[in-house]
Amino acid sequence: MKAKLTGLTVLAMALVMTGCSSAPDYAYVIDQQTLEKQENSTRLGAHTGHVVWMNPPLRKVEKVQPE
Repeated sequence: MKAKLTGLTVLAMALVMTGCSSAPDYAYVIDQQTLEKQENSTRLGAHTGHVVWMNPPLRKVEKVQPE
């Protein structure tokens, strides 16, 4: 019984690991449009100070494979 459970666990882990490795590659880049909108709104506000981005807004783009 224990050998069967171990075999099923190993099989499940192998399927999970191969599924994760075939996922498309993505990269995160800074979203300039969101930054521009936020910076423009701070310029118009009279009581808004200088905005410093600790975690700038990001967008996900697919990596281009070199040929």
